[in-house]
Amino acid sequence: MAEGSNVNYWSLVTIVGPILLVVVMAWVFLKNKKSKVDPEITERGTRDVYAAEQREHEQDGKSGL
Repeated sequence: MAEGSNVNYWSLVTIVGPILLVVVMAWVFLKNKKSKVDPEITERGTRDVYAAEQREHEQDGKSGL
């Protein structure tokens, strides 16, 4: 650092850091706010996975519970 420099970097970090964090979090929230996948498709996929798992347990002779 130069001798005449009065820059306090901790002050800069504690002010700019949280502001930057809030901006990034807001951007992520707005970017991911709405899924482009139809909820019915995801629900159907979940049911299919559970049904396949249940069939696998039944074939093994185990209860799925």
